[in-house]
Amino acid sequence: MINQQISWKQKASYLWPLPALAAIFGQRILAQNPAFTETYIARGLFPIISKPIAFLTSLVPFSMTEALNVIGYPVLLALLILFIIRLVRLPDRKTRVLRLLRRVAWTASILYLVFMLLHGFNYARLPVAESFSLPVRERSVAELNETADWLVEQANSLRALCEEDEQGVMALPQTPVRTIAGLSDTVDRAAQAYPLLSGASVRPKSVLLSHYWSYTGITGLYFPFFVESNVNTDIPDYQIPHTALHEIAHTRGFAREDEANFLAFLSGLADTRPEIAYSVVIDAATRSLGVIYGKDRDAWEVSASRFSDAVWRDMASSNAYWKQFEGPVREVSTTINDTYLKANLQDDGVQSYGRMLDLLLAWYDAARESGQLDSSIAALAGEVD
Repeated sequence: MINQQISWKQKASYLWPLPALAAIFGQRILAQNPAFTETYIARGLFPIISKPIAFLTSLVPFSMTEALNVIGYPVLLALLILFIIRLVRLPDRKTRVLRLLRRVAWTASILYLVFMLLHGFNYARLPVAESFSLPVRERSVAELNETADWLVEQANSLRALCEEDEQGVMALPQTPVRTIAGLSDTVDRAAQAYPLLSGASVRPKSVLLSHYWSYTGITGLYFPFFVESNVNTDIPDYQIPHTALHEIAHTRGFAREDEANFLAFLSGLADTRPEIAYSVVIDAATRSLGVIYGKDRDAWEVSASRFSDAVWRDMASSNAYWKQFEGPVREVSTTINDTYLKANLQDDGVQSYGRMLDLLLAWYDAARESGQLDSSIAALAGEVD
C-alpha cells in the first residue's frame, strides 16, 4: 500500500503542466466563444474571485506589488544560495534538484492558471464596442478632425480651471496619493450610466520607486494576483488620474488596453473635478491628433494650434520629463510588454493602445446625436467648484 502511494506521488509530480495547459487552451477556447466568456467568466466567475482579494489588498496602504518585487526577489535569491550551499554537502544532489525543479514547475503552472482566472481570460470577453453598443467603423479624416477639435476645446476649458505650479504647469490640488485613492469612486459614478463598469472597489497604490520605474516607460500596472492597481506617481501630474483610471478598469474585468483607455476616458468624464476630467480629455485629444498627424499634416497643424498656451506648457513639460528616461531599459520594457500582449490574443501588441480612438469616435457620434455634447465638460465641473 505504501509503495502504491509512493508510486502515485511520483506519477503525480510529472503532471505539473496540466494547470498551465488548462489556462492556455482555456483562453483559446473562450476566445472562440466571447458571449459565453462575457456572461460566465467576465461577469460571473471573475467578480466572485476578484472582489474578496481586492477588498483585502485595498486594506493595505502601500503597494503590495512593489513590496513583493523589492523584498521577494532578494529573499528568493537568498533561499537559492542556501539551497546550493546545502546541496554541496549532501550526497543525493540529483534527487533534491529534481524535486525542487518539480515544485517550481508546479508553482509556476498553478500561478499561470490563477493569472488567467484573474485577468487573462478577460481578454476573450466581448469587445467593449459590442457590449457598450458602440458601432465601430471606418472614419473619414473629417470626422476625426471634428472629434479632435471638440476634445481640444474641452481640454482648453478644463485646463483653465486647473491649478498650476510655479512653472505654469498643471498641478494636482492634492497629493498624487490622495488624488488616486478615491478614483475607484469615480468609476462607480460612471457605472451608474454604464453598469458594466461596476466591480470591486479598489485603492490604487502609489509606487514608492516611481522615479526609477519611469526608466521602463511604464505609468501603471495591474497585478492580477493582488487585484491591485499600481500607479507611477512621479510622472507629470496631468497624466496620473488617467493612468489610475486605466488600471482600475483592469480590476473591473477589462483586460484589453484600448478598452481600458477608453473606459478611463468615460470614467474621468463622470468626475466633477476639472483636473480629473482634464487628464482623460487631454489623453484622448493627443491620441486623436497623433492619428491625424499620420493622415493629414496640414489638418494636424490647424487642430494642434488650437491648444491653449497652458496646455502646450503641460505637454512640453511631459516631453522633457520622459526625455530623461530614454534608453535601453525602456526599449527592453516595450519589447516585453509587446510580447506579453501578443501572447494574450492582442495581435497588434503595444499598438493595441491606439485602438481606443475607434471607441472614442463611436462614443462621440452617439453623444452628439443624443445631445450630450451640448454642455461642455468644463461648465459642469465649474458648477460644482
